[in-house]
Amino acid sequence: MATSTSTSGMNLNTGSSYVIKPKTMAISLESFEVQVESPVDFASLKRNGMNLDALMGAQQLSAYFSMLNGPTYIKLVKDFWVRAEVYDLDAAKTEENQAVARDPSLKGKTRKEMGLEPFRKTEIRSAVMSIPITILGEVIARACRVAPEGRFLWNVSRKHLLLEMFTTQVLKGNPTTKLVEIDDNHKMLLKFITDCFFQKGGGSDQPSVDHKLVLYFFAAYEKINLPRYLMHHLCWAIKEGIRGKRKQIPCGRLLSEIFLQGKLMETLRRHRLASDRSLRTVTGKIINGKTLQNMKIIRKFAPSEKDMKESTVQTELMRDFPPISKEDNPEVLAELIAAYAKESGGIILDKDTPDIPDEAPLRVRGKRTKEDDDSEAAVAQAKKQKKAKSEATNYDSVSAPTPKRKRGKGESSINAEASKLALEEMEAEEPRPKKTQITGTEIVSPMFVMSPEMARRADEHAAKLVEEKKKKKE
Repeated sequence: MATSTSTSGMNLNTGSSYVIKPKTMAISLESFEVQVESPVDFASLKRNGMNLDALMGAQQLSAYFSMLNGPTYIKLVKDFWVRAEVYDLDAAKTEENQAVARDPSLKGKTRKEMGLEPFRKTEIRSAVMSIPITILGEVIARACRVAPEGRFLWNVSRKHLLLEMFTTQVLKGNPTTKLVEIDDNHKMLLKFITDCFFQKGGGSDQPSVDHKLVLYFFAAYEKINLPRYLMHHLCWAIKEGIRGKRKQIPCGRLLSEIFLQGKLMETLRRHRLASDRSLRTVTGKIINGKTLQNMKIIRKFAPSEKDMKESTVQTELMRDFPPISKEDNPEVLAELIAAYAKESGGIILDKDTPDIPDEAPLRVRGKRTKEDDDSEAAVAQAKKQKKAKSEATNYDSVSAPTPKRKRGKGESSINAEASKLALEEMEAEEPRPKKTQITGTEIVSPMFVMSPEMARRADEHAAKLVEEKKKKKE
């Protein structure tokens, strides 16, 4: 697994030193896109004609869907992701091979004899604001509020028997049936899979073979092992990110909940080190009766005062939540965060920012804000100015022709028309400067400067057009 070799050490007031975990991904932090799971308003769906109580009751996911309606901390998720790596059986084998390469006498020895820790379970290892973080399957299960039990199948053959059952159950026995033609309830279940569990990362809109099996389990009322599926999905996405093949970060809300339950957010709030604004806190877009209208399942959405609203309230801390960091000393944690912020600039310190009440509206992921528009406008303006400056350095500065006054009926129009045609052809790929009514003043376009060579070619082309027009009249 390729990782960055650059590290940065920092000394703490406790007298110990700590090395910031290096980045494992070459993709820039700004290029990543955090995908936020969508909460589901089942009551709104029911009021608008879709009752999924029986289908979802078999999955026992009500607590999971309730957890989805909460804040996602974009900056923390990105900081975690860019340093993430998967420690699985393959990584353990690589670790052993590296130990043998350093000392051939270790060949055939056990991990303990090699001085390595025993491999127990697959782990996701990273750091958030320099604090080491380790996520296991049981951590995901507790954050989801779901027992790690049920059906789990991955990387199955396209000839697997369950895919035939998928065709029978979902496609009504016809393998040529398109997904837009399946039952409305199954369409919504498929949307749950892509928006609430396994967010897409571009490419085909068609679900993978594995996701088709998940849809079949839902349709057949068979409980899935959601924590195991999510752990597998996160590990896959991390490996794809390390290879530079994926810029999307899935499960942004789930990771934020893990940071909360792992006491990271408690440390931030206690020391007033970051606000919702500096962490770029957002919420997911709710799936409700309006979604049915957008999917053309119903003609008109019937809103209600009882419809779910985006929540900014953090969930209550669990007493028995598994630890996600070996470092639990509050003073050390505070020093790590402060030192990281000072050295890397990775977080904005907001010690003077007042506490933000839970009722404060947060940005809904997917909706544009004025900040987005202003930011894009500033970028576009900067690119425009850079282009103008670049073009201005490539040509000698000359004056643009002074706009001619409106000619009378008796005036000759041949030269004027020919010059106009010639200039239009030469400026076809350049922005046209806005005309002005001021005369007798030198006018220089900031986007186009005519060189002497271009002026000569325009005169020659104009003379040629005049000559051709004279011949036609003869």
